[in-house]
Amino acid sequence: MMMERSISTKQEAYLGYEILVAAEGPFRAKPDGLESLRTYHTTNVSIWLAGQMIREWDESPAMLFVSRDDAIEFGFEIGRMIVTQR
Repeated sequence: MMMERSISTKQEAYLGYEILVAAEGPFRAKPDGLESLRTYHTTNVSIWLAGQMIREWDESPAMLFVSRDDAIEFGFEIGRMIVTQR
């Protein structure tokens, strides 16, 4: 079974900012080991204001997620924390 890697993006308005989350995956946990069926997803978060990305707020957490939904939800949580701290 061949896994097709893809990127899924979602956005959310929060306190006047746009939070854009991109989740990529699935990646195979052990690319050389055909016996491994474990996969993971990654996430990237960017914050936008008035159509401009705030460059210092582009975040790629060094975490791996079991599902695309988990990666997206965690990305939004990070984005909300960043905006709230501003």
